[in-house]
Amino acid sequence: MEKQERDLFINQIQENVLLADGAMGTYFNQKYMSEMEAEEANLEAPEWIVAIHKEYIEAGARLLRTNTFAVNHGLFPDEKKQIEVVQAAVTNAREAVRQSGKEVWIAASIGPIRQSAADREEDIWKEYCRLIDTFYQEGVRIFLFETFSELPLMPRLASYCKEKSEDSIVIGQLAVNPMGYTQHGFGMAEILKELTSEEAFDVIGFNCGVGALHMKKLLKEQHFTKDFFLGILPNAGYQQKIQGRTMSFHDTAYYAEEMKEIVNMGANLIGGCCGTTPSHIRALSKLLEEDGRVHKKKIEKIEKNSDEVRDNPTPFIAKLREGKEKVFVVELDAPFDASEDKFRKGICALQENQVDIITVSDSPMARARADASLLAVYAKKCGDVEIMPHVAMRDRNLIGLRSEILGAHINGIRDFLVITGDPVGSNDRGKITGVFDMNSIRFMKYLKHMNEELFPEEPVYYGGALNYAGVNVTAIADRMKKKMDAGCAYFLTQPIFTGEDIERIKELKRLSGGKMICGIMPLVSYRNAMFMKNEMPGIHVSDEIVNQYQPDMKKEDAEEVAVRISLEVAEKLLEVADGFYLMTPFHRVSLVNRIIDAIRKMLS
Repeated sequence: MEKQERDLFINQIQENVLLADGAMGTYFNQKYMSEMEAEEANLEAPEWIVAIHKEYIEAGARLLRTNTFAVNHGLFPDEKKQIEVVQAAVTNAREAVRQSGKEVWIAASIGPIRQSAADREEDIWKEYCRLIDTFYQEGVRIFLFETFSELPLMPRLASYCKEKSEDSIVIGQLAVNPMGYTQHGFGMAEILKELTSEEAFDVIGFNCGVGALHMKKLLKEQHFTKDFFLGILPNAGYQQKIQGRTMSFHDTAYYAEEMKEIVNMGANLIGGCCGTTPSHIRALSKLLEEDGRVHKKKIEKIEKNSDEVRDNPTPFIAKLREGKEKVFVVELDAPFDASEDKFRKGICALQENQVDIITVSDSPMARARADASLLAVYAKKCGDVEIMPHVAMRDRNLIGLRSEILGAHINGIRDFLVITGDPVGSNDRGKITGVFDMNSIRFMKYLKHMNEELFPEEPVYYGGALNYAGVNVTAIADRMKKKMDAGCAYFLTQPIFTGEDIERIKELKRLSGGKMICGIMPLVSYRNAMFMKNEMPGIHVSDEIVNQYQPDMKKEDAEEVAVRISLEVAEKLLEVADGFYLMTPFHRVSLVNRIIDAIRKMLS
């Protein structure tokens, strides 16, 4: 886009309310009842797409989005196919404009690319760049990022578009729920604060997620701290699924009436998202003509000091930070059945020994156990104990994870261990599905924003698991730093047995600077030692350790060996350990307490 064209666009949204089109995907389904996705029709049935674009233009739209919202590896795994579809979509939009004979802006519609736990961030970034590059090569200079839920990526995408051409127009649209939060926990206030500080964005706003009524209510609650151009493209209310198809049933006059108030609040760009049709856009066009409020300025600036998260550490975090004493963390396994007796007795015994915090495992090895967070609530009722449930990414989507943190926080639990979780075993695949919407780093970032938006007075604190095994120690340390940047306060390590492991822990401490709570796992029998040596990846049990056990040893004798080995390891870790993380074997809490007492004596 030449500078003159950019100036024309900016003048258009500054002096007039620019009307965009409505939904493509839902209207495509409603109109053609086809089994194919709307984006696939760019190549398979281009005349259908041209017809929809023309309907929106005839209804009054002057900004047309290309039919490319879902063009990414999710729908088109082949990269060449993605490029072909983008090219066809641009051609279809231009053909509709040509046939209409009207002056219409064309914007590249780019939707969020879903990133699973297995996807690398750099690969997702390359995919975004490929889409932007293709649009640029096709001559499109308006880039509209819509229905995004993650905030940190947006400025980077906008900057990339400006690097292609400083005269590019960049529009950023995020989707929020009726409470004003995106799927990844970013609130409206935070979004407006962050994106209005980015010069690369020309228009900032919201689309999808909510209808016009809720969008209006949410906007009324905002305090704008900087002048900017505001774009609002809500849904046509809320949708229902009937016979497998998503349908919307909403009165266009009602929609337009709610949008009228949004226009009066200062919106510069309006249009529609899911469920909207050419009828909705026609109603908006009529509104703008009849209301006469077409001369607009940037949204008024209203100053407000933003709330900051109060540093209100839990007792465990406070002691860990102070660093005068080693912390002691003890893990209890959740029961496989409905019997809580052993778990309750373990809580009481550890409480009596004044351990700093008890942590509850979340279905290790992907074998179903009692829910860790619910057990943490139960432990709180048993006595005044500090408790830290593990939160595994494997078993819950983002809705479930958010709900779990909210419920735990209401029950006074503010310490968590965030783990990716062991994968579902091969024998269970097909019957049990791992979710993995998030990996541990991404969820830590999410928790950081939950603190800012929901828990500013009583934030949650969280640590991460450290699997120190691996060829590249630098890569492991870099991952630790990423977790620390996301708010990770400490690391609980895998159990440590060998001198090589101890040296690795020291090196990771030096490279990362993270708080290290070193794992100690008492091996209570020859069979236990052989299992850990041969069947647990990433845990190094040497022959020297195994040889200290005999297959026919008495329980008492084996425990003596377990205590001796645990103390030998602990003594060698004193220099590097900020605390010790003891894993309780087979509910033998008395054994763990004995080791803790011995380490304390060693420290005194």
